[in-house]
Amino acid sequence: MMARPYYMVVALLLLAEFTRFGEGTPNPGFVARITRKGLEYARQYGVATLKNELSTIELPALSGSYGIGWLGSVDYVFSGMRIHHFLLQDSQLSLHPGQGIKASLSNNYVSVSGNWEVKKSFITLHGMFDMSVDGISILVSLNLDKDQSGRPTVSVTYCHNSIGHVSIEISGHISWILNLFHERIENNVKTILEQKICKMVNESAAFRLEPYLRTLPVTSMIDQIAGIDYSLVGAPQVTSQGLDTPFKGEFFGRNWNSLVPFDAPPITLPQKHDHMIYFAVSEYVFNRASRVYHQAGQMKFTIQNKHIQNLTKFINHKSAKNWQKQHLRPHCLTSKSMPLTTLVSCFSSGFLLGVLQIPLDFPIQLNTSSFWAIIPQLARLYPNMELELETSPESAPFLTFTPGNVTFMPVMDIQAFVLDEDLRPKSAGRKPLFQIRASTNISITINVNSSRITGSLTTGSELKLELKHSNIGFFNVTLMKSIFNYYALHIVYPSLNAKLEEGIPLPLPRDTYLNSLEFQIHENFLFLGANVDVD
Repeated sequence: MMARPYYMVVALLLLAEFTRFGEGTPNPGFVARITRKGLEYARQYGVATLKNELSTIELPALSGSYGIGWLGSVDYVFSGMRIHHFLLQDSQLSLHPGQGIKASLSNNYVSVSGNWEVKKSFITLHGMFDMSVDGISILVSLNLDKDQSGRPTVSVTYCHNSIGHVSIEISGHISWILNLFHERIENNVKTILEQKICKMVNESAAFRLEPYLRTLPVTSMIDQIAGIDYSLVGAPQVTSQGLDTPFKGEFFGRNWNSLVPFDAPPITLPQKHDHMIYFAVSEYVFNRASRVYHQAGQMKFTIQNKHIQNLTKFINHKSAKNWQKQHLRPHCLTSKSMPLTTLVSCFSSGFLLGVLQIPLDFPIQLNTSSFWAIIPQLARLYPNMELELETSPESAPFLTFTPGNVTFMPVMDIQAFVLDEDLRPKSAGRKPLFQIRASTNISITINVNSSRITGSLTTGSELKLELKHSNIGFFNVTLMKSIFNYYALHIVYPSLNAKLEEGIPLPLPRDTYLNSLEFQIHENFLFLGANVDVD
C-alpha cells in the first residue's frame, strides 16, 4: 500500500538532466533535470494519490496464534481488511548524492476494519473488528540504474519501519473472551505489521515501479522512414540540486543501419532551478535526423507540372496558409519587419512574372516557353515542351545552434531536364539541359508545446544560384534567381513548414503534460524549462 509515493517519484525522475557521467559514457542527445521543486510536486501528488486509493485497497490477511490458559494455543486470522481513515502527518523526499533518493513517512495514523476468525481444533468462531495503528514511520532508500537495453531500473536498498501502538476492538459471539487477551493480540499484530511493511515496499518496487518504468519509450517511430532512440546512455544520478538522467536522443533508419561520422557535442546546462524540470536537446538530434532522411533519399525532390498540383496539397494545409499570411505581402507591400533582400526579390520576381505574362498568384509552369525571357535558346531548341527539375542537397544539411539563434545553410543541386516522348524508353523521355548549384541561409524558429518539439522556417536570405554545367550554352542565372526565390517563398517554405509543424515527440511518461514553458537557445543545444501536470 506504500507504493504510490515512490511510483510517482520515479516516474518524474525520468525527466532529468546529466551533469557528469562515468568516463567513456557518450554525450547524450537529450538531457533533462527534475529540480527540488519538481520533487516537491512529486511528493504532493504521491500523497494525494495515496489518500485517494487507500480506501480501495484490501490489505493482506494477518494470522497468528496465542495461548489462552487451559485451552492452550488458539489460531486467529484477521481478513477482509479495508482502510477507512488515514492521517498522514509528515512525508519527505530527500536527495543524497551518490546514494539515491530517500522517501520517508513519519508519525502516521490508519484505522482498519475487517473480519476475525478463531480456530481451536474443530471449533471456529468469527466476527468483526476495528483496528487503529498510530505512530507509523517508514524510511526507504531507492537506487536508480539502467539495464543493458538502456531502460531505467529501480531497487530498494534500504527499508526501515516502526509502529507506535496497535489497538483492536473485537465484536461478535463470545468476543468478550478474546478482548480479555487483546493486549497480547495487539502486540502480536504489531510485530506482524512491522515484518510485512518493508516486504510490501520491496514487492511494490519489483511489481509496480519496474513495470511502470518500462512505459517510458526506449524508441519511438516517427514515420515510415525513421525512428528515434530514447534509451539511457548513463545511469540516473542524484545531485544536490536535482535528479539527472541522460537520453541517447538518436534518430535511426527503420530499415537500415544509419552510421554517422560525428558525435553529440557536450552540453553544459545553465544553473536554473525555478521550474520543476529542464530539458536540453542537442543540435546532434536534429543533424542526425537530417542525415537519416538524406540517406533515405527523402531530400531528393522531382518537380514536374503534375507534381505542382500535389505540392498544392501542402499549400492548402492550415499551417502553410498561416505562414503565407504572416510572411508574404501582396504586391510587395513594405513593412519594417520585411528584410531588404526579400523585398527586392519580391519586386524583381513580380516584374519578371509580369513580363512572362504569369499572374503573381499563379503556380509556376515548368515549360520551355515560360523561360523565353530568361533562357532564350531553351525555347528555340525545345519549343513549348515540358521541363522537369530534380533537386537534392549536396550533403545532409545541418543546423547550427548559437546563443539566441538557429541557422540552416543548405546547398542544393538542381538538375533541369526537358521531357521528350521521342526519347522513351532509352532515357526515360528526359534530356539533361543544365545543372545549377543553389545555396541559402535560412533562419529557423523552434517551438515546444506540451508534448512535442516543432519548428518553422523564416525568410531572410534569398537563394543564390551558380551555373555548374549547361548543355544548351551559357545563360545568366541572375534572372532565374528571382523566379526560384518566388517559388521558394510560395511553395517550398510553406510546404516544409506544414511538415515541420508535426514535430517530434518529447519522451514523456503517459498522461504527463508541460506548462509554464521557458525556452532558450544556447551553444549546441536548445534549453527548455517547464512545470509538470499529471492526469
